[in-house]
Amino acid sequence: MAESDSNFEMAPPPRPIKRFGLGLRSVLQLILAFLSLISIFYLAGKYFERKDLTERGTFTLSEATQKLLSSSAVQEREEPVKVIAAIRKSSPHYKRLKPIIDEYERLSNGQVKVDFLDPIRDGDRALEVMNNYGDVLADKLFEEDLFIIDARQGSAATPEEKNSAIASHLRYLRVSDLLVKATDVNKQRRIIGYQDEDMISSAIQSAIEGQSRIMYLVEDKSDLEVGAANSPWLVLTEALEKQNIILRTIKISQVDKIPDNAEGLVIVAPEYDFEENEIEILTNYWNRPSSAIIAYLAPNTRPVNLRAFLRKNGVTPRDDRIMRTRNGRTESQVLATFTAGLGINGTLESKSVPFEGRVSSLEVREGAEDLVSNGIQCYSLIEAAPGFWGETDYKKPNPEYDEDADEFGVLAIGAAVIRGNSNDDKTAENISKMIVLSTSDFLDPKRLGNEQLDFVKNSTHWLLGREELIGIGPRGVERRKLNLIKSEVSFLHNIVVFFIPAGFFLIAMIVWNMRRA
Repeated sequence: MAESDSNFEMAPPPRPIKRFGLGLRSVLQLILAFLSLISIFYLAGKYFERKDLTERGTFTLSEATQKLLSSSAVQEREEPVKVIAAIRKSSPHYKRLKPIIDEYERLSNGQVKVDFLDPIRDGDRALEVMNNYGDVLADKLFEEDLFIIDARQGSAATPEEKNSAIASHLRYLRVSDLLVKATDVNKQRRIIGYQDEDMISSAIQSAIEGQSRIMYLVEDKSDLEVGAANSPWLVLTEALEKQNIILRTIKISQVDKIPDNAEGLVIVAPEYDFEENEIEILTNYWNRPSSAIIAYLAPNTRPVNLRAFLRKNGVTPRDDRIMRTRNGRTESQVLATFTAGLGINGTLESKSVPFEGRVSSLEVREGAEDLVSNGIQCYSLIEAAPGFWGETDYKKPNPEYDEDADEFGVLAIGAAVIRGNSNDDKTAENISKMIVLSTSDFLDPKRLGNEQLDFVKNSTHWLLGREELIGIGPRGVERRKLNLIKSEVSFLHNIVVFFIPAGFFLIAMIVWNMRRA
């Protein structure tokens, strides 16, 4: 027993605790944790990405607006575009408009500067803005929420030049103009959506360009009701106004030439043919440098002289109707595809959309030698989907395809024509351009879709040399109202106030009891 005790080794005494070392390590850990936290906040503030989590991307700017903000007209400015958002924070539209207008500043890399102003809370700042803009904009400034877009650059030499600069490069929008309203069953006007992005982008473009461009609609050759609520005139006018273009009417039978200030000529649904002297006026305009023509035809009319003018430039309207037979029924609504190439269709390329109404086909002579020798090139822009044919005997009921008389294969309903050398940088700015569609029925507000409207805008951008602005435009935001009866409101109130907090409390008690056990 004694021997075993003698072989037993005693454990070494415990080392003394170095409290200074433990304290130093704890301090260093706290310092490093604090520095790590600061670094995380710094990196998160400098490198971040905003994400629109709404179902339809409600707060994401459209491709067309992003193209505008990244265009040379915005990015190459010496001074940024100033946007004063005079909106009360108590306004019911503030939460919708603030993140939208903030996106303009972010995506423009600071070339659009946004200044939010609450005229009620910041009276001194409102008075300053009133003194700067009130004499030009309106006497009733700040009686309602509004946006002021100031795209002036530099300082004017004289008061007259200053007022002129303000008038040409200054726009303002009332918030009430950004709202879409409709009459409900009780015959009361109520808000159903927003068109804020569309109007704000239009105002910024208009303020940057200053003076509006002018296009002329040939009034005396069509049966359009100018000013009517459902007239294509109204659709075109509104679409062009949002591109800083004023659409005026002209009677070609009463003039000797197209005005010199014409940026383009628009022909819509011609019911009556052009006389020989009128074709000469049209030809003289087409031969000008940088001329532009839009022709939306009516398939039910056959203007011989106008058709000859178009045929001379490589596009011939056919006397047929595009249709197809499916499930034993004849369909006249044409499913059409936007073609790739030339850049006019942009993101619309390869997308298929329906064209309602009467649609005929176009013969587009792409690459024809006689046209090329005359400096003319034509391209197909919109084509009917496979399965459609061009019916020549379209007046009889239930027509069927006749391979001897009808057109089949690739059927174009939209075309572009270029006169001049577009491949030479020295002459590219002086070329003439033309857009031809075989139908004008799609301009009916009841038939007009977003894609067709985008095509109208994009083709106009192309005609006027604004290719960098081609893109998908903004979509209107619908404002949905949830109608609940009193019992449903009470039920939701009980869920939010009682059941949800009680549920979290119950979960917490279960977790606490499990840890205690």
